[in-house]
Amino acid sequence: MNNALSALIVGIAIVLASWVIGQNINHTANITNGNQNSISVNGDGKVFAKPDTFLLTVVAQEKSKTTKEGFAQVAAKIGEVQKLLKDNGIEEKDIQSVNISINPNYNYDNGKSTIDGFMATHGLQVKIRNLESIDTILAGVSTIANVQIQNTAYDIDDKTKLYTEARNLAIAKAKQKAEDMAKASGINLWKVVTISESQWYVQPMYANQYAKSEMANDAMWGGTVSVGQLEISTNVSISYEIR
Repeated sequence: MNNALSALIVGIAIVLASWVIGQNINHTANITNGNQNSISVNGDGKVFAKPDTFLLTVVAQEKSKTTKEGFAQVAAKIGEVQKLLKDNGIEEKDIQSVNISINPNYNYDNGKSTIDGFMATHGLQVKIRNLESIDTILAGVSTIANVQIQNTAYDIDDKTKLYTEARNLAIAKAKQKAEDMAKASGINLWKVVTISESQWYVQPMYANQYAKSEMANDAMWGGTVSVGQLEISTNVSISYEIR
């Protein structure tokens, strides 16, 4: 191996080692030198709040000989669910049909498949604003044959103020980091060059799988659903010009 090639390999190794070490550094704050000197910092903010709505998805499924019969059968089941919801104060605007479909149902025998009917599906996405009615609605849905509770989750209808509160916390943390870095480094902060934000919230799930009505009946639905809290989080990245 000639000296030039050896030097190149050593140089590459040094660059890679430096890169690996750099990946293990906490990037909450860093100072860059380029056409414009700047310091970049991150800050996160979290707030917690009690949910005010409950999101429910139910699905009716029926196997039939014809597509017409299938649609009629699931329509009847969905009609029962809709009546239950309206009887418990759910408004039309908070009930939406989803996943309406009908597909052939195949029977497999000796490597051959034949159509032995059709499977019709009709789902509803529901927003329950009165949390005290959750148990009653879930218990009622569990009594309707071939209707499944597919998914549920808590939510907050208007998260604007909560995100503002979380953002203010995040900005305060980022600003404090920048000031601490500047003081420790003997530099002066100047104007903000860039700022960006990412938001999310943790949604507690009550059920994330099909809960068949027959199983719910056997278990004699006993409630009570726990409300808990939602976590509202945001992260801001701010770059300051330094002098």
